[in-house]
Amino acid sequence: MSVLYLVRHGQASFGTDDYDRLSDLGKEQSRITGRFFASQGIEPDRLVHGEMLRQCQTAEGLLDGMGLSMDAHVDAGWNEYAAWELTGVLTDLDPRAQHDSKIFQGELERGAARWASGEHDEDYTETYKQFTSRVERALDDAVAAMESGQSTIVVSSAGAIAWTAARLIGGGFDQWMAFNRVTINTGITKIITGRGGTSLISFNDHGHQDPKNATYR
Repeated sequence: MSVLYLVRHGQASFGTDDYDRLSDLGKEQSRITGRFFASQGIEPDRLVHGEMLRQCQTAEGLLDGMGLSMDAHVDAGWNEYAAWELTGVLTDLDPRAQHDSKIFQGELERGAARWASGEHDEDYTETYKQFTSRVERALDDAVAAMESGQSTIVVSSAGAIAWTAARLIGGGFDQWMAFNRVTINTGITKIITGRGGTSLISFNDHGHQDPKNATYR
C-alpha cells in the first residue's frame, strides 16, 4: 500500500494586486504543516507541486518544517483553475467580490456553474472538462510514480484537490463544489493506493492548525 497526501497551499494574498503569493500567515501555516508531518513520522519519498507560486512556496515551507532537503517535482496538472476568469465573464459581477471573500465565493460558484455547463466553452482558456481531465491525469501519474510502501506529498489548490476527492467517491459537479467551498489552507487529504485500487481515506484534515488561523483563501 502507498499513501498520497494532498495539501492545499497556505493562505495566499486575496484582495491584493498579486493573489498568487503566500501571506506571512500562509508561510507559517506551511511550516506548521511540515512540522506536523514530521511529528507523525511521515517523510515522503516524493514531493510534487503545481506551477503556481503559492504552491511552490507552500512546498518550501513544508520542507522547512519537516527539516528535509529534497528536489520537488513540478506537475502543471495540479495547477488551479482560473477563478478570476470564471467570475470575469459574468456581466453582472458584484464589484465587491474583488475584496470581500464571502461575496467572491458566491460569485465564483455562480461562475463555476456557467463554466461546468459546457454551453460557453469558447469564453474560457480551459474548459471544465479539460480541467477535470488534467487533474485526473495528475492523480494517476502521482499514483503510478509510487512503489509499494512509498508516500508522496502533493501541494495543490482547492479546486484540484476537491475534484480529486469528488472523483474518488464517484461524485460530479455538485460534490466538487461542496468540497471546494470548505477546503481550508494547508488542509490535508489522504489517499491510499494498492491492489484494491485508489481510495479516499480522509478529506481536508486541518487539526494541525490553530482554529483561529483557519483560512479559506
